[in-house]
Amino acid sequence: MQPRFIDTGFNDAFTNMAIDEALAQSCKEPILRVYQWKPSAVSIGYNQNMQKEINLGYCKKNNIDVVRRITGGKAVFHDKEITYSFIVPENLNLLPKDVVESYKIIAKALVLAFKKLKINVDIKKINEKITTPICFNSSNWYELTVNNKKISGSAQRRFDGKILQHGPILIDFDYKKNLLLFNSNNEIDTIDNLKERITSIKNELSDNNAKNKNYNIEKINDEHLINELKNAIKLGFKENFNFEFINDSLNEKEIQLMEKLRKEKYSAQEWNYRLLTKTI
Repeated sequence: MQPRFIDTGFNDAFTNMAIDEALAQSCKEPILRVYQWKPSAVSIGYNQNMQKEINLGYCKKNNIDVVRRITGGKAVFHDKEITYSFIVPENLNLLPKDVVESYKIIAKALVLAFKKLKINVDIKKINEKITTPICFNSSNWYELTVNNKKISGSAQRRFDGKILQHGPILIDFDYKKNLLLFNSNNEIDTIDNLKERITSIKNELSDNNAKNKNYNIEKINDEHLINELKNAIKLGFKENFNFEFINDSLNEKEIQLMEKLRKEKYSAQEWNYRLLTKTI
């Protein structure tokens, strides 16, 4: 078994989702991928109604992509963050058949990653039933919090004998823009409540600055911090699963499949704007 670590850097939303599915369709060994979004984007869960829950006019005016994920869950604004995806064939038995338990195991890898940055996170052990389109304003099983404030979320899908889990890790969070992006009448979706429920690496390193003097907290796109986070994610999964990663990139077959999925699925209105008649 030769686990692969793939850093694809910046891509648009349609390419990012196509890469995740292409890797999941073709993988024979574990893959840990880290990536970023350019332009900024909103991804919605598989079962969400885009027209109902997303302010599409605001997104268009501000050059924000909107894409539907293959995974479930709520909508996420992808801006100042690193997103991870972890993909494994089920027959390797690295993750249990119980989905909730598999969230717990992957969460432990992310806890180790945050420790590399001297940020102590907790694993949320409940699934909050909150009616909001905003992913980060509610917590699912075994998502990560700091002092009860969410800093990372995850969503998972199993298909064709493969497990795909992906999720954002917040470097910074724009509270005002998140409210403008989503259509919500819930009284919980206010700036004050978001600040009480959501945090970011910037916030935590600022609060703990005496221990993190190597970071330029005021410069969110500091390449040093971004590279440290990517490496921390890699080391967290390495320790948790006892992996020896090889640094890799997409092969020709994966690129061809990604391009096909991007064109025919993730950039297509039929996929992104459809009204679902069934759920997963």
